[in-house]
Amino acid sequence: MSDSPRPQPPSGTPPPAQPSPASAQPDAGHVPMSEELDRAKWTLPPMIPVLIAAVAIIVVLAIVMLGTRVKSDLTGSISKVVSADQQGSTLVAVQIKLDNKFEKQLFLKGMSSELETADGRKYSDHAAGAAEAERDVRAFPQLQEAKADPLPEELKIPAGAAYTGFTVFSFPVSQAEFAGRKSLTVRIETYDHPAIELKQ
Repeated sequence: MSDSPRPQPPSGTPPPAQPSPASAQPDAGHVPMSEELDRAKWTLPPMIPVLIAAVAIIVVLAIVMLGTRVKSDLTGSISKVVSADQQGSTLVAVQIKLDNKFEKQLFLKGMSSELETADGRKYSDHAAGAAEAERDVRAFPQLQEAKADPLPEELKIPAGAAYTGFTVFSFPVSQAEFAGRKSLTVRIETYDHPAIELKQ
């Protein structure tokens, strides 16, 4: 066979196209981060609806809490207040009427009081025990006007019943200062129920 030269393509003809490699598929471990970051602004919820929803939830919770708040089933009033001078301090006998509107008996846990004088000073005291209150009333006849059954701690008030009793407090003020007081508040605490405050 003779080695004849191969025919050359005419000048000006473009070379034949080379087969292109298969287009590379994206690798799951090499996803461009720019796409993921660009998409964040579309996946986050708008702030105004979120804030409105949060405020609505807070309002609903507040309404539910106020509606279910435990209310005291014990009511009362101060019937009489009588004082007696005790060498620079003042003994105060307080007669109180309590009304148990609960369907079960209530147990008194304790009583305290706060005196506010005309000049705004405040003094507090815990109620005397039943035996001590009885002694005070015997020693100071002026206090007899407020005498009733004692109001001891652990007193049981039956369901639906009322009770009138008295107790004695002591304040380091003169009788004149007590007489010109701004207010006298008696706080009564019971077990398993909110305390009540009686003010005169």
